[in-house]
Amino acid sequence: MLPSLHDDFVVSYEVNCETRQIKLHTRPDPRDAAKREQRPCTIVFNGVEGYQFEDDAFGNIVFSLAVVSIEQVLAEYGYAIAESYRMAGAPGPWAADLATAAQVLAEKGVKGFILSSSYGLSGWVLAKEALVDPT
Repeated sequence: MLPSLHDDFVVSYEVNCETRQIKLHTRPDPRDAAKREQRPCTIVFNGVEGYQFEDDAFGNIVFSLAVVSIEQVLAEYGYAIAESYRMAGAPGPWAADLATAAQVLAEKGVKGFILSSSYGLSGWVLAKEALVDPT
């Protein structure tokens, strides 16, 4: 289960294309008394099959990071995924046919994740897992 990142700040994110891994680094709002004792958090997405982050405001505040169905990601972002595939071949061959994409991704053990923001960065990730990095 992922921790609540509500009102946390996005510090940075890293994309490693070779290992198909994304690291999302956040930190609690130090002005929030309830979160003062919490440490920064890193969510590691492994087995990434595709992602898109947009609207980086260089001061991003998370509303939520939710685990969702592949179908929900495709329903909400399918048009942009299809267009990205048409223009650049991204995010991968599964995007060539969105009618079968959910089944192809499910067979690989992929899950959907949606990052919603209160301010700034938002997007989606399709990956096999999302873990909290203990370091």
